[in-house]
Amino acid sequence: MQHPKPLKNKSGRDVNKSAFDNFFNFRLIILLLVSTFFTVSASAATTTMKHTPPDYFVADQRIQLETQVKDDQGVKLVRCYFKAAGEADLVFVPMVATGSDAYTGILPAPSTATTQIEYLFLAVNQSNQVVRSQNFFIYKDANQKTPAWQNIPKEGEIRVSIELDKAPTQLMGFSDNVTIDVVESSARFGVVALLYHAVTDSNDKSAGLGASSESVASAASTTSVASAASATGATSAGVITAGALGWSTAAIVGVGIGVAAVAGGTAAAVSGGGGGGGGGGNDGEPQDLTEKTIEGDWNVNGSSIYNWTTFGNITFNGNGTYSYSLRDKAPDQPPSDSSGTGTWTLVGSNLTLTFDAGAVYNGTATGDSNSFRMVSDNGWTLNFIR
Repeated sequence: MQHPKPLKNKSGRDVNKSAFDNFFNFRLIILLLVSTFFTVSASAATTTMKHTPPDYFVADQRIQLETQVKDDQGVKLVRCYFKAAGEADLVFVPMVATGSDAYTGILPAPSTATTQIEYLFLAVNQSNQVVRSQNFFIYKDANQKTPAWQNIPKEGEIRVSIELDKAPTQLMGFSDNVTIDVVESSARFGVVALLYHAVTDSNDKSAGLGASSESVASAASTTSVASAASATGATSAGVITAGALGWSTAAIVGVGIGVAAVAGGTAAAVSGGGGGGGGGGNDGEPQDLTEKTIEGDWNVNGSSIYNWTTFGNITFNGNGTYSYSLRDKAPDQPPSDSSGTGTWTLVGSNLTLTFDAGAVYNGTATGDSNSFRMVSDNGWTLNFIR
């Protein structure tokens, strides 16, 4: 696959926007699954969720999403966070209880220009433990009639909320009657769950390439995770992600008052159970991520600051090489498949991946032998799950 000429970011590094540079984000293998069940059991949280993603959406019609949420300690609230493709910041609508453990939320109608919607669910139990699902994606199909999940009267306004200090004047990517509110600091559970990342310099475009200046400026004033944890009294109890071998959980720990690393947008991940796959475990129990325990097969998903997404698999070999098979997706483009080999090094928590085509990813890997996350220095968030 051909690579465009590399760009230079503010620090002088090459920024390759080719298909290899769209290595990973919450683009899921969900479409291959029907009704999937996923569970978090970490830090005493017992939250479970069940959700069947819609097959597609049509433009100019509202979207109804349903999920089942249960917790032994009781469910305090459920939200659906979402955004159109290409937008930087998530907004949310509350999910309304509609039956036994069932919750329903209605998203505003996407505009005709919107081809993809990204969303996730967040739940808070009565112990103020925050659990979020992985990201889901729905794609527009202009050849379909309005499906049952969009057969909703387009009447009245839809009120959405955002956890930044300043709300945008309009909800980009949607053509509905929408009002956007800024939630109080005591209700910023999405910040606790790391759905919003603080930007230390609103003039540093390398911190958020592709985002509007208004969005970057807003993100610069976002309440820190530690402050949000203090205001809400909540802690993050888990992130649920999917892989070809099933669901596994990665609980984010250390989210609380005075945790400097978390306040800066970095958190360590530990496995909460589940998951399969070869290598790296002792009867499935998580171990520290090392040059030895990283070996074996991983399911991968992720995204870049240029809104590229990818999912697939990668196998780390003991001789410092790896093989991969990925499905890449550029904004407004059909997906493309790629496969090949590369080399890897893991020194402490610093992981470097060098693809055979020349693309290089370098960043800090936080997690364990069952699941870990890597945030690379060229703007990629990479998620690895057994």
